[in-house]
Amino acid sequence: MPQVATGLPREQKQAVVDAVLASETFSRSEQLRGFLRYVCKMEIEGKAAEITEYLIGVKALGRPADYSPNEDSSVRTRAYELRQRLQKYYATEGAEETLRVELPKGSYVPRFVEVQTGVPAIATEVIADPAPQVVAKPVSREWFFAVAGVLAGAAVMFFLTAKAQPDSSIKDAWGAVTGKDTEVLISVATPLHMLVSPYIESMRQTKYPAPEGMDAIFGRYRPVPAGAEFGMQPVQKAVTMGDVQALLKTVDTLRSLNTAYRMLPETNSPLTAMHKRSAILIGSPWYSRSVDTLLERTPWATAYDKDEKAIGIIGRGDKAATHLFPKRGARGEYVEVYGLVSVLEGEQPQDEGRTKVIFSGLTSVGVHGAAAFFSSARDLRALKAQFQSKGIAGWPKSYQVLVKCRASDDAQLLSYSYADSAVIR
Repeated sequence: MPQVATGLPREQKQAVVDAVLASETFSRSEQLRGFLRYVCKMEIEGKAAEITEYLIGVKALGRPADYSPNEDSSVRTRAYELRQRLQKYYATEGAEETLRVELPKGSYVPRFVEVQTGVPAIATEVIADPAPQVVAKPVSREWFFAVAGVLAGAAVMFFLTAKAQPDSSIKDAWGAVTGKDTEVLISVATPLHMLVSPYIESMRQTKYPAPEGMDAIFGRYRPVPAGAEFGMQPVQKAVTMGDVQALLKTVDTLRSLNTAYRMLPETNSPLTAMHKRSAILIGSPWYSRSVDTLLERTPWATAYDKDEKAIGIIGRGDKAATHLFPKRGARGEYVEVYGLVSVLEGEQPQDEGRTKVIFSGLTSVGVHGAAAFFSSARDLRALKAQFQSKGIAGWPKSYQVLVKCRASDDAQLLSYSYADSAVIR
């Protein structure tokens, strides 16, 4: 078991921290390195009592001065990731280190510990103890009825939980798309990708030569056969991770509403197939023809800005002043993007009042954030209050919501918050 090391000189503590920061394990995560560097600096300088979630967010993760830990869970998320990364480091590169730094669960104050050489401070995998030998004994009537009572109670709780009704705000907001048809169509946009593989020849498809050095990139996470010759092939049905997360949010919500759905890639569900159908579209205009068409006249849409040389959320009409672009971190990774929720009632007579809900945004993190917002009872209640403050009773037939999203350096959604909304009249 690790023992807390006391009385260590500053130089020795700093050497421990520097070894971790210089490791391959931490080389690709500037935010985790910044987190560890900041809290260890405070501890080494005798300021451990001053460490707070807010200061970590502002000083280490670059959050703005008005950052609120209650609305943004990025520090808590990063603390969990930091603990996992430290475990990995001391199980691999730092396995021989006897003096180590760790971040105790439930605390942001690091501590330095001493362990036996080659023994990880915290196991990276929990292995169950061998099962003890069990000797059968007669079961008493009291024990039998006690177990039966527990099982009966569990069954009742399961039944009640399974029949739990979704929040009324979700039912009302989603009613526009779930109330007309017995089945909702989910259309998932699919950006064009180039599949890199050493087996393109066996697929008997169109093949393009792979750029030099692609074998090293491929082999970072995948086995490379001896003598492999890499090629590339266009793929029309690949889905980004953020869009997958948005899809999961959508499916979970429809299931909670007991609504049947049919899920198809956009290549199999063009806009012409959505007439007289309620539908949910997942994707952004730059890789979805359907979304691009539906957002042609909305207050906001994602579009390419020639001056910025970037895709942004661009406003029209009353929202023409809106020009929002992704913010990047020190290594060029996206750290702040925007999601866009669009609820659009059909304008054509053949639509018969059917509604389309679109989850789009800047990068797939924005798409995920848009779906997460529209699947949250709390956020929908707040949105309805926003509409009421503008003199709008109930839910408008057509509207848009801008969602501000925080992204991790590996393109995952950390947090989101309401940014603005517009009613389409």
